[in-house]
Amino acid sequence: MFENLSIWKWHMDFMGQKHAEYLFRTIITMCGFIGFILGYVKEQFSITIGLTLIGFLVSALLTIPPWPIYARNPLKWQKVKKVKKIENNLTYDEYKEDKKKEKKKTK
Repeated sequence: MFENLSIWKWHMDFMGQKHAEYLFRTIITMCGFIGFILGYVKEQFSITIGLTLIGFLVSALLTIPPWPIYARNPLKWQKVKKVKKIENNLTYDEYKEDKKKEKKKTK
């Protein structure tokens, strides 16, 4: 049923998030400012609220879905390092301390 959804990218990278947030803020601010000016001139507070809500809806439509424009800079992950299994479920620092104690005992 959901096999066709796998062709979509469902994430944004960090630069895409930055771009989306900037776009969201800019659209809402501009619509709010224009709505305030028009509402003041026409003496209708409903114009201010209406334009601000329209700006919110437009900016939400442009920024909430994961459009491909927001996934242009994928992260380059480091390769996984192979490490020895830690004995006795100790943390790495505790493991190092135990190894130091063992070395001191053998000397």
